[in-house]
Amino acid sequence: MRFYIIALLMAIFLSSCLKQSIPDAMLDSKNSGGGKVTATLNYKINGNAVNLSVTDADNQITLPYYTLGCSKYPGYYNLSAITSSGETTFSFYTDTLTLGNYKYLGTYGDMFFIDNNNTAEYVHAPSDSMSVNITSYNNGHISGNFSGALTPMIDPNNNIFGDPGSVLITNGSFENVPVYY
Repeated sequence: MRFYIIALLMAIFLSSCLKQSIPDAMLDSKNSGGGKVTATLNYKINGNAVNLSVTDADNQITLPYYTLGCSKYPGYYNLSAITSSGETTFSFYTDTLTLGNYKYLGTYGDMFFIDNNNTAEYVHAPSDSMSVNITSYNNGHISGNFSGALTPMIDPNNNIFGDPGSVLITNGSFENVPVYY
């Protein structure tokens, strides 16, 4: 009995010497050593820069949407961002998100990607495409690059599109975007 009392007192004494609690230490290890993870999204749309940076990306307020995040849904993942110029979204149609290229062609049918200053941009025409590369998937965060040629929807009420491939997406990159399951 005396041994158990000594062991209990030692456990209490040693745990009081910890600099942080066990739950805090576990949360810090998720955030790469305790630092806040900054997620970024950058690209040019017809030469005009769009930049988004979210500090402490793992602890974003979720209502109504994440500012920058990738969420899992049944059968696909959706990377979405809300910027000052509009919305950006990439859907990855897979049950298991992996490193590699995800390419969307106009022959697959209309797919929304970017809202730029209230104009929705789609892969629509046969010559349109969007290529998204996931180059890194570490500690629940993805990074990669993207580019494409899109068609603007000029009249959503009548489903009228503008010039095919007239919206060029270049120098696209995203870093440390958290994946939410």
